[in-house]
Amino acid sequence: MKSTKITSNSAFTIVELIVVIVIIGILAAITIVSYTGITQKANVAAMQSDLSNSAKKLNLYQVADPSNNYPADQAAAIAANVIKPNTNMDYIYYGVDNTSNPKYYCYMYRKGTDTWAVDSNSQPSKGVCLQNLIENGNFSVDSNSDGLADGWTVAAAATKSLSANIQTYTAGAQFSSLGNSTLPTYISGNIYYTSAYVDVASTGIALIIYQGAGGGWPASAHSASPGFQLISVRASVVTGSSVNIYIQDSRISGFTPIRVKQWGAVNLTSIFGSGNEPTQAQTDALMSQLPNSWFNITAKVNL
Repeated sequence: MKSTKITSNSAFTIVELIVVIVIIGILAAITIVSYTGITQKANVAAMQSDLSNSAKKLNLYQVADPSNNYPADQAAAIAANVIKPNTNMDYIYYGVDNTSNPKYYCYMYRKGTDTWAVDSNSQPSKGVCLQNLIENGNFSVDSNSDGLADGWTVAAAATKSLSANIQTYTAGAQFSSLGNSTLPTYISGNIYYTSAYVDVASTGIALIIYQGAGGGWPASAHSASPGFQLISVRASVVTGSSVNIYIQDSRISGFTPIRVKQWGAVNLTSIFGSGNEPTQAQTDALMSQLPNSWFNITAKVNL
């Protein structure tokens, strides 16, 4: 009797192929996550090292400088080999205030969503440097002695006075405003934040970002509580020109003095990167880290 030999099929089944593909996918995902984590750690280590070395060089530069100043700007700091133009980073910022006492600098790196900064008061840490875009935002300069801080405008019918870094104005008509005339050209699509402290015993006062025709009127209204209150606005700029920031009195009559101090504005997109900008409330909280929630030219906040 002739025997029949039964042979097994050596091909993979569909189930076996799926299992293999799933295993390969899991291993690939683990490899990508591990590589991403290693890369992120390497970026952070590089930022920490560079910022720490630059801080030492900045301090030595100040000691050697005849006026005990830090480099006047980022270009000067790079030219002096105090900081380096690190092309591996997504964003670099160096800001300095050689008019303050003590003098102050803030230096920041951003790579992806990681941001680290160092300043003249602290070691490198996870944080950002805020750059105030408002010139004379602390109302410290009135070169004409006309009661109006340099760089600021008020309606012709308004009365004005300046004392102890507080700008006071009284509207002479509805919609009379106090605004800054030295704003930079804003970048279309970027998100900006501006805030000021306002003291007026009435409602009807608003801090406004005006973006020209069709740009909208994002505003933050003042409540009728006594004393200075922080009012702030966060808005996306839809045009690169015709951007104004001002405080407006929308009352029809019964105008009372409006006192304003410590006005600041920052470009959240350039600092944090597109899509990573903090909300208005989050930026308010960041500002609260600063003394009196205010910065004149540049300042560091921790994240």
